Amino acid sequence: MAKLGYLRGNGVELIICKQSTISYPLHNHVSVYTLGFILEGAIELVTDKGRNIFRENETFVILPYTPHCINAQSCYTLLSLCVSTELTAGPGLERNALDTADFLHNSINQPTVEDKIRQALSGLILISKMIPAQKETAVSKLKTQLETYPEIKYSLDDMADTAFISKYHLIRTFKHEIGLTPHQFQIQNRIRKAQRLLETSVTIAEAALATGFCDQSHFIRHFKKIVGLTPADYRLACGAALPVPAD
Repeated sequence: MAKLGYLRGNGVELIICKQSTISYPLHNHVSVYTLGFILEGAIELVTDKGRNIFRENETFVILPYTPHCINAQSCYTLLSLCVSTELTAGPGLERNALDTADFLHNSINQPTVEDKIRQALSGLILISKMIPAQKETAVSKLKTQLETYPEIKYSLDDMADTAFISKYHLIRTFKHEIGLTPHQFQIQNRIRKAQRLLETSVTIAEAALATGFCDQSHFIRHFKKIVGLTPADYRLACGAALPVPAD
């Protein structure tokens, strides 16, 4: 079974997935830039730009809301650094980048890995400056609602009313802008909220109910599909971050 470790702080999340063969279906990362560094093995990253294989000591960047999937090419170890879009905006951008680098150093203390991630982080600063501000569209309000309150039960008609468009046009427009259908996006955000809850003293049944799943088996099935682990295994993984291989 894959071994996972998590650390979070001030808009930054560090995830270390060791000795994994987990493949992740189509999803996106809400309001975060993701820097990935392959420590061992290889993965295939699939986006709308195509398919790319990343191997040991290679780095990749995933922009916010970019739909993608990850396919295991072998047993791999992956370090992911997720940086909130709020940290890459405004006058404190460079200071935030230094704080993020310090967070990385304090978390893993592996100079070779840190250097690769810092290089990617420098590139990310340039990228973030070039990305235009998101414009309000017909589905913007619905997207925000599904991010903030994913547990609320919306019918397709409810969603269409929120966007003031027909439900058929809604699905096409939402998929075009977000990369997922409204239902896929809502389930994804429900599971991410459940992850946060499971890092506290909330039980699995309570997490399922709090995120809009009335059927616990349904919750467990979606959780494992998106996270790659059962809720119980995820909870066990949420201790201190695991050490990465030595230089």
